[in-house]
Amino acid sequence: MDSHPLILKGLTAIFDKCIDIDVIGACDDSVDLLNTMKSTRVDVILLEYFLDSSDQDAAEIIPILRRRHPGTRIIIFSASQDPSIAALALRLGAHGFVSKNAHEDVLLNALRRVHAGGQFIDPAIRHLLPDSLSPIYPVASHGDHAGKRIQALLDSAKLSPSERIVVKTFVSGINVMEIAARLQKSPKTVSTQKAAAFRKLGVSSDSGLFRLISSTSEPY
Repeated sequence: MDSHPLILKGLTAIFDKCIDIDVIGACDDSVDLLNTMKSTRVDVILLEYFLDSSDQDAAEIIPILRRRHPGTRIIIFSASQDPSIAALALRLGAHGFVSKNAHEDVLLNALRRVHAGGQFIDPAIRHLLPDSLSPIYPVASHGDHAGKRIQALLDSAKLSPSERIVVKTFVSGINVMEIAARLQKSPKTVSTQKAAAFRKLGVSSDSGLFRLISSTSEPY
């Protein structure tokens, strides 16, 4: 799925040359995609991360697809090479990430590997991602939603005990200086632990962290 008609035509032309790839359909927005999925079995979806401003982005669509169509596999296809975007997509349940700058052979390799049950990350950004990219565990639909989302996130990233404490305290609304005072550590130590946690989580900013937490609210 892509919101740019020329890209859709170009992708279709590439896939038409492959005898092992059948194009079921091309959708230009999330509503069209979700409606198509109601009546059509799809093995792999190639999904643009950023769509038009009026539409949902992949962070919203991936959990919906995972919940409604657990057998369908998802590859994010994006102009962005921001590693935090790739990490977020993979934690939310995508099975692959390919940059639009990649050669068509990379894209075809990704489709075939993901279809076969594997994971594929564009080699151009793989070295920039955290070592651990385990999907965030399903979140229960009752009880302490925020607490369970944060716990699932921390479990998936394999944070150290100190990093866990810093992140959990930070997302509760307490700043670095206050965290340092509470933990009887220097602000520099707390900032270092926060930065290390961000790298493992695959986010690059405070807003990225809060977005990642909020995106885990939909169970697969």
